[in-house]
Amino acid sequence: MRTLTITEALVREYSRRGNYHSDAESAAALGLPGLVAQGMQAAGPAYAELLDTWGEEFLAHGQIDLRFVGPVYAGDTVASMVEFSGDEASVTVLNETTGATAVAGAAEC
Repeated sequence: MRTLTITEALVREYSRRGNYHSDAESAAALGLPGLVAQGMQAAGPAYAELLDTWGEEFLAHGQIDLRFVGPVYAGDTVASMVEFSGDEASVTVLNETTGATAVAGAAEC
């Protein structure tokens, strides 16, 4: 398991400018409580686990199918839970701050 705290600085570095991902006014105008991390940013810790286990083979031939099912806001901490079974893995990223699942899916190498 890996964890990552999504700071406002990380969200701004990852996202292009002028939208609810990187601009507090845009997020507030949509009724959001803060900057929203992009799904792939929230999935980062799980992707790192896949790379740690499968390495270059995953980069060359792997596949990943993810669903972004819950928001992650700046200030939230996410934790990856990747369960490997041979050349397949189930992927879940939990938003530890809210207790809700943020990302769910599968990968194969």
